[in-house]
Amino acid sequence: MVNRRALERGITLAEVIMVVAIGITLFAMAVPAAQNNDIAGSVVRIIVSDAVRARSHARRSWETTTLQIDTVSERWRTLKQDGSPLVNQTSDAEGWHQAPAGVDLRPAGDAQTDFSFLPNGRAAESASFQVVVGNQVWNVQLDALCARISASSADIANPEDD
Repeated sequence: MVNRRALERGITLAEVIMVVAIGITLFAMAVPAAQNNDIAGSVVRIIVSDAVRARSHARRSWETTTLQIDTVSERWRTLKQDGSPLVNQTSDAEGWHQAPAGVDLRPAGDAQTDFSFLPNGRAAESASFQVVVGNQVWNVQLDALCARISASSADIANPEDD
């Protein structure tokens, strides 16, 4: 038989506070992992946007345009055919965009890292690099023939998990 007094009582304030505290704790543990992914993803979106802008400039101006990736200094810029930078609001006077602290730009194997777009909108050659934040890795690639720019994420395997 069901205890009628227990059903009428409902829940106490202490029980509600306990459930809220557990929820806040779980949320606090999930936020840092989501922030790493968000930082890496936002940097990738900015770089891909600059690559699309470089390809568009090459087609519009009928000159070769290059998205130069500096993996040593963690920065990138767009260069016109004459070597002058394509400056915008978020770049410095030399056209460089600096990656935020904790973001590493790395070459992807032996592939070229600079994205070079020909006047017809195609790419001079395939290129790729990685954006790394913690265990989050984004591969950014340029296909030579069609100049398709793609980005995909993958986690680095953690040796402690094995």
